[in-house]
Amino acid sequence: MRQFLTIFLTILFLITSAFAQKSDVGIVIDKMITASGGEEKLLQLNNYKQTWNVEFMNSDKSGFDKRTVILPEYFKTEIIYPDKKEIRIVDKESGTKIFGDKTLQAKGPMLDAMRLQLMRLYHPLELKKRLKDLTMTQNNKQYILALKNGSIAVEYIVSKKTYLIEKVIGRLQMGPQQMEFLTRYEDYKSENGVLIPHKEVKFVGSMNTAIMTLKEIKFTK
Repeated sequence: MRQFLTIFLTILFLITSAFAQKSDVGIVIDKMITASGGEEKLLQLNNYKQTWNVEFMNSDKSGFDKRTVILPEYFKTEIIYPDKKEIRIVDKESGTKIFGDKTLQAKGPMLDAMRLQLMRLYHPLELKKRLKDLTMTQNNKQYILALKNGSIAVEYIVSKKTYLIEKVIGRLQMGPQQMEFLTRYEDYKSENGVLIPHKEVKFVGSMNTAIMTLKEIKFTK
């Protein structure tokens, strides 16, 4: 009888702790929504087009990134280098890469990397839809919201001071190795009432690969 009671109380404690954490995550996300401009303004980030100036850190060259986003399932980026162009498209669970006149169907780690690009663009309303799949830890200055989707995992690092996303870390498995992609968000400004970053600093592992500056954004329907 005592053993049964111990097991019951343990299960009850775990269930209560899980519900308490989901409540805490929900409170943080609600504050993120308010800080970003409110629910109505944030809905604009479900459909938009952006053009970014890109400084490639592995060379002295620069280019552009033209981005089309339709959350939660579609993402297209057109990366324009000085001497070539590359297009990446994620549509639901499929991915396509286009180099010049060559089209490649993305699979495995290549597809996972493209899916990470889409997931890192989830705004607070989109995260709220996935509340049951989110876990949260924290340090002195930040909340860390973790979301896993199959073989890929994303962490959204949120400032406790501003409730804006400061960084997004995406991880995927490539054979025996784990790849990490980090994007740092800076220079938040209001666009039609919603706060969005106007600067993205990108890393693969510890290597800074690009610095991007927002040139234009158009909200679409």
